[in-house]
Amino acid sequence: MAGKRYFENQFDDFSSNSTYDFFRQSEDGISEKFSTKLKNYKSEKLSNLVCKPGKEIFHHDGTVYTGSTGLAYYYLMSSLSKDEGCNENLLNALKYIDLNSLKGRRISFLCGDAGPLAIATVISFKLGISRPDTLPEYGTIAQSPLLWQWHEKVYLGAAHGVAGILYLLLLTRAYIDVKDIQDLIKPAVDWLLNQQFPSGNYPSSLGSSSGDKLVQWCHGAPGFVPLCLLAYQVFEQEKYLKIAIECGEVIWQRGLCTKGYSLCHGVSGNAYAFLQLYQATKKKLYIHRACCFMEWCILEHPGTEQHPPDRPASLFEGVIGPICLAEAIMHPLQSKFPAFCL
Repeated sequence: MAGKRYFENQFDDFSSNSTYDFFRQSEDGISEKFSTKLKNYKSEKLSNLVCKPGKEIFHHDGTVYTGSTGLAYYYLMSSLSKDEGCNENLLNALKYIDLNSLKGRRISFLCGDAGPLAIATVISFKLGISRPDTLPEYGTIAQSPLLWQWHEKVYLGAAHGVAGILYLLLLTRAYIDVKDIQDLIKPAVDWLLNQQFPSGNYPSSLGSSSGDKLVQWCHGAPGFVPLCLLAYQVFEQEKYLKIAIECGEVIWQRGLCTKGYSLCHGVSGNAYAFLQLYQATKKKLYIHRACCFMEWCILEHPGTEQHPPDRPASLFEGVIGPICLAEAIMHPLQSKFPAFCL
């Protein structure tokens, strides 16, 4: 393991003779056996979260990224599923949003006040009320044509960098001038994708000293998959799909991260890339791979989480991420990466 940032993948890849019992025999979809396993996993993990006293497990952090609003987000998304109780989950979500704890300093969705405020607004709308009584009033408190800097670095990945920003710009293309899309956004996408390592992975930032080591949603190939697939949809050029598939191979080979099971820098975040590739290609190969990574998270073998999360009850660093993945695998065509993909 010296120098490696991943475990060797011992799962057999997809084949018609696969011994894994992930699929129904007669039709597309997850088998009843594996579906039951996912439901039991969700139930156990949620029980461990919600039965602990108070909100101490969230380190008094109300954000989507590391705090209690991550659990509120899970309950909100579960309310959209046909086989879950809608209002019950919405009311559960309200328990984990505390607008009194907002700091009034950050406007970001994941790490600041915008996340709790936005999620509270959606819940209010779905409950058919202007504002839930339980929520208090809250006052006003390179060479690429487009580049962004954060912490004095040009980060390239989905969480902090260019890939995530370009993805969101393409999502909102209906509000952007067509000329700007062609003259600014598309050249920026092409420049970014040209930063690819020979392995198929991507650096975390320009001039990164970490080299070709990180294969995780926040830094590396997994966060580039949604951008490539959306670019393929928008610009209708096969090269983008090809790069997305290359990223998928990197994730399959090196995506069982030593850091653990999280969304941000762990195995569950990497598994979402397979779900996204399945949505684009409809190939069972990618559902199989997502299920294998989910199985890794469920088993929790000793030694497979070498960097325990600082915030184990959070959405992006802790157990809520794998819980969301379990939900997503049961509805693969409707699945979305939490708080990122629309």
